[in-house]
Amino acid sequence: MPSFVSRRTTLGLFATLAIAATCTQCSGPSGPIDGDKAMAHVKAQVAFGPRPFGSDALAKTTDYLEGELKKLGLSPQRHEVMHDKEKKTIRNLYVQIDGEDPKAGPILMLGAHYDTKLAEGHTGADAQHNFRFVGAIDGGGGPAVLLELARALKDRTPKPKCNVWLYWIDAEESIDWVWAPNSQRALLGSKAFCKKLSEDKTLSRVKAFVLLDLVGSKDFKVDKDGRSETRLMTIVEKAAAAMGATDRVYQFPTPLEIENLKRHARENNRPEAWGITDDHNVFTDYGVPSVLLIDFERRIPGTPQALPKTDFHQWWHTAEDDLPAMDPDALAFYGNLVMQAFPDLEAFVMGRK
Repeated sequence: MPSFVSRRTTLGLFATLAIAATCTQCSGPSGPIDGDKAMAHVKAQVAFGPRPFGSDALAKTTDYLEGELKKLGLSPQRHEVMHDKEKKTIRNLYVQIDGEDPKAGPILMLGAHYDTKLAEGHTGADAQHNFRFVGAIDGGGGPAVLLELARALKDRTPKPKCNVWLYWIDAEESIDWVWAPNSQRALLGSKAFCKKLSEDKTLSRVKAFVLLDLVGSKDFKVDKDGRSETRLMTIVEKAAAAMGATDRVYQFPTPLEIENLKRHARENNRPEAWGITDDHNVFTDYGVPSVLLIDFERRIPGTPQALPKTDFHQWWHTAEDDLPAMDPDALAFYGNLVMQAFPDLEAFVMGRK
């Protein structure tokens, strides 16, 4: 997850910034997504304990997600492949909500990773990062919202024109504690899945990808990402405005922070200007327009808070990423934001050749 160049390596860039900004309260989430139902799915995942890539607990989580989709009358499919270097099985899970042309029509893909950060077995300087990490928000929230989206889209009237794929992504997290630029030990699930889709000629039908990550925190928000597709970000902004939630979306990073990120990238001869490193980058690299919906800014312990608002809970990759840090309304908001944006997302997908 984020880099503003690489989300895990530029934290010091914000150390001197304390910009006046607010994320004011907006009206509560409204729409077909039930936050309490999504929260029940988070609790079920957390009950399995830590769920890093390759673990038995993650395999049980895959079974749970698959079972919930079957309860909806859907037919989930698994993409399972052994990663040669890590010697662990990647377990990607996906399901299609049929559009007008189920076999050959365009695809809108909605995704979220469901593995949790490996927080055990680290040695040397990283030994301080050995603790019980259940990833309620980071690994639990997004997958729960996808289950609710599956329910809502299955029952939606009118039915979608395009095919909609819900995709639960394995092996997103960096196996090493520090996320290194160009890491070969992160985003493994989406890399394997895009390779599969490319080989079986399905990828050309995927016209847009929406990624949900770090979903479910109290005092929720959606952060701007410089590596997301501008047209898709405009759709998200429009949907937020329709929900009366403009102040929840794209307030962070602030304009001054973005300028500093761009300057930092130029000074370090980075090819990209700024942005968050996450699974959507993999799809972008394969030519799929992608947008990231994430609540990451001000969540890293030790980073400055925006003034006058100073109470964003900083839970990222700590033991505090647990159920008490969550708000069912946040889960509902993210799901309903996608549903509000759906007609425009559908039009975007149907309009792309």
